[in-house]
Formats: sequence, C-alpha cells, structure tokens
Amino acid sequence: MDHQSPHYLLVDDHSLIREGMMHAIRSLQPLARFSQSNTCRSALSHLANSAADPIDAVLLDLGLPDSSGVDTLKHVRQMATTQRIGIITGSTDAQLALECIHHGASCFIPKLGELDGFMTALQALVEGRLHFPADLLSSPAAMPDSPDLLPSIKLTPRQKDVLTWITRGCSNPVIATALGISPETVKLHVSAIFRAYKVHSRTQLVLLCSRQAPVEEQLP
Repeated sequence: MDHQSPHYLLVDDHSLIREGMMHAIRSLQPLARFSQSNTCRSALSHLANSAADPIDAVLLDLGLPDSSGVDTLKHVRQMATTQRIGIITGSTDAQLALECIHHGASCFIPKLGELDGFMTALQALVEGRLHFPADLLSSPAAMPDSPDLLPSIKLTPRQKDVLTWITRGCSNPVIATALGISPETVKLHVSAIFRAYKVHSRTQLVLLCSRQAPVEEQLP
C-alpha cells in the first residue's frame, strides 16, 4: 500500500470491535481512512461504489448477521478482486485458516490472545505482508517437504510479479488482467513458481512465503 492515506474497509457487526481496529491501525498509520460495514451486504455495497476512493484492504469478520464462515470471505473476494483481505476472527481453528488462505485471505488474525500478538499481526497487514498463526505455519499438513531450499530460489521478474499477486490472494484471471497477459501465460508462470518452491498448491505457497522475507511489491 503506497498511498499516503490508505483506505480500509472494516467489516464487523460489533461497533466496539470496529472502533478498536480503527484506533489500532491509526497508531500504526495516523493518516489512515476508514469505511465501516456491519453486514456482508453493506460491505459489498462499499466495494462496488469505491471507484472514486479505492479501498486498499479489507478487515473482515466471518460471522456477520447475513453471512457466516468462509462463505463470507467468498462473497467479499468476488467483489474485492485485488484488495488484500485480513480475516479478523474469534476462531483459532487451523483448518478454517487454511480454507481462508485458499479463498484469498492474506492475513488470519485471531481476536483472542495477547494485545502484542494482535498488533504484530495488524502491522503485517498494514505493511502489505502476509501473516498467519505460528501453529499453522509449523503444521506438517500445510507445508512442503523441503522448505530449506528457499534461499536458493530464483524467479524471473515476471514470475516475481505473478507471485506478488498470488500472495494478495488474486485469481489467475485477475492476475492476467492486471499484468496484461493471457490466463494461459499466468498458468504457466504459476506452475513454474510451484516447481521452484516445491509446493503443490496456492495455500502451501502462501504459507511458505509468509515464513520468508516479504515479496517485493511494486504493484498498485
């Protein structure tokens, strides 16, 4: 997020939680601006009407009056095709976190736990980095067999561009449009990135990248 005044959409049905998130983000980015929603329908409306004042990132609670669980993320991701989405949730379920990554979340931030941990996660989001719970990052089921090979990975400049969009949670068609290349070309780049990182899925790739130095981002 390179804007001087980043714009966040806060989606939670508790006004106290939204106020708390605003206060926490402003402690990290004093110039931050906010839109607020307490339902999925309202969030989709904000996103649909944000062309004049683009939203940089969405902080999303999955339990809303008109939507719940991963379906909430699916609905929002359909409208927020390029924005980073951080899940703010009362759940610490690793399987839920994996499903959220699969459907395009770049951060999974439990509301439970110590304030320092919450702020660390929130700082990752505002800086455009990935963040997932430590126990998820160490899960054998989620990780590839050979993470030690990462320091030697070499990608072409175009592959780095594609990887950055992947870590945003973007689909192949969205990446193709953003980079001005065909979906088939994106698919070839994604396959090459998977081979380089020795992973078999986007979920594994995003988790692996979250354990490493941030991907350099020069995208809008």
